[in-house]
Amino acid sequence: MPPEPGAILQGERSDHPEAARVATAAQIEAFYHEFYRPLIRRAIRRHDLSMEDARDVVHQAFVVALEKMEAEGNAQAWLRQVVDFLAINLKRTSQRRATLLARWQPSDEACKGTSELMVPGE
Repeated sequence: MPPEPGAILQGERSDHPEAARVATAAQIEAFYHEFYRPLIRRAIRRHDLSMEDARDVVHQAFVVALEKMEAEGNAQAWLRQVVDFLAINLKRTSQRRATLLARWQPSDEACKGTSELMVPGE
């Protein structure tokens, strides 16, 4: 049986080193395995991400959890929210990039004249 999810990452804020609990590698691994697949499915289904993008988002969420999550509260709900925010940001960035590429990428007609570039020395 895995340990309580919210209790394994950090006890209290890291600015109080005498009160902080450090999670063991086994506890972090159990926490990761408990939530990894459900979060991948959520990212794919809810946000229509590819498998690769969903993995990236979930891995990033776990990094954020290791840095910022506190022992109190619902770890699953916290991770779901972080995955949702990261997925939304990823999609927003992709849409912005596609819009900028469409605006600034030269058209095929403009590229026809550049196919015969002058090479120095010829």
